[in-house]
Amino acid sequence: MPAENAYVLTPNDVRNIRSYVYHKYASMPQEKRAEIVADAVTRIIHKQLPNFEDAIKRRLTHTLIRSTVLEHQRPVSADDIYALCLELDQNDETIAEPLNRWVREQASKLERAFIADEAAAEPPITADVIPIRPVQAPHVQGHKRRRLYMYGSLFVTVAAASILFGMSMLDRPPLTAPPESMAQEQAPQAALPVQPGNELPDELRYTDVDRKKLIAYLESKASLLAEPHYFNAIMQTSKDFDIHPALLFAITGQEQGFVPKTHENAETIASNPFNVFHSWQEFNTTIEQSSQIAARTIVRLSKDKPADTDPLTWINREYAEDPNWSNGVRSLFKSITAEIHKP
Repeated sequence: MPAENAYVLTPNDVRNIRSYVYHKYASMPQEKRAEIVADAVTRIIHKQLPNFEDAIKRRLTHTLIRSTVLEHQRPVSADDIYALCLELDQNDETIAEPLNRWVREQASKLERAFIADEAAAEPPITADVIPIRPVQAPHVQGHKRRRLYMYGSLFVTVAAASILFGMSMLDRPPLTAPPESMAQEQAPQAALPVQPGNELPDELRYTDVDRKKLIAYLESKASLLAEPHYFNAIMQTSKDFDIHPALLFAITGQEQGFVPKTHENAETIASNPFNVFHSWQEFNTTIEQSSQIAARTIVRLSKDKPADTDPLTWINREYAEDPNWSNGVRSLFKSITAEIHKP
C-alpha cells in the first residue's frame, strides 16, 4: 500500500461499514444498528493505537472518532494518532515506552512501503541489457519527492520520540505524583474552534434578539431548550458563527419539535437536537458541541450559493435527506422571528 494512503480509517470506511450493517441487519431497530456501527469503528481505531492501558486507548479512540471522523470528516492517519499521543504524559513509562515502539513500527511500515514503491517503479534488468531509464514527468518526480519527504519526516519523528523517551527516563517525577494523563482525563472538553465569517444573507445572520420573547416562544412549545443550559449554549453558538438565533432554533424545531419536555428521551435528545451526524441516537454529545457542529455545517453549506437559489434550499441539499426540510425550517424561522418582533 503506498505510504501516502496509509490511513487508519477514512470517512468512506465509515460509510461502507454503516451501509453493510444497515443492509445485513435491516430488521434491527435503528438504535441497535447504530451501536453495531459505532462498535466496529471503535474497534478499528482502537486496534491501531500504541499498546497503552485500555482506559487510555478507549479515551484516545473516543477523541479521534469525535474530532477527526465526526467533526472534521477526514481520514484518521498515523499523524493524528501521534499528535494526540503527544498530549499524554511523556514522563510516564507506561506512555513513553509503548509510544516509542509504535513510532518505530510506523517508520518500519513506511520504509517497507517506500521500498516496495521504488522497486515497482524500477524497469526490469536482464543480463544482456542495461536499461535506460526514461525521463520522468514532473508530476511523477514530485510524487516520489513527497514520499521521500514523508519517509524522512517520520524518521525525524522517531528521533524526536526517542529523545523524549530518553529525557523521560532521566527526569521522571516520583511515583507518588499523579500522572498528567489523569488530570487531562478529568478536564472538561475544550470548545470547538470558532468558524470565520459565512455567506448567509443578512436576514439569516446574527442579530441581537429579545431573549425573553424567544424563551416565551420555546416555553409555548413546552421545549426543554428554553432552560438556561441549552438556551444559552445555542445563543452563544449563533453569535460565534454569525447565524441568526431563530435559524438554529428553527432547525431544532424541524428536527425534534423543539424537544418537548414530555418526551421520554428529552434530556438525551436535547444534547443533539440538530441531529448532526444522522441522529441523536447515533451521535450523542453535549449541546455545546452539537450546536457548534450544526453551525459549522450551515456555514460550510452556505458557500457558493447560486444567485437564484434560496439559501435554506441550498443548505438542504446536504443537511437533510428530506427535500422538504428547508420548507419546514423556513416556516419555523418566520414564526419565531414574528413572535420575537412583536411590540
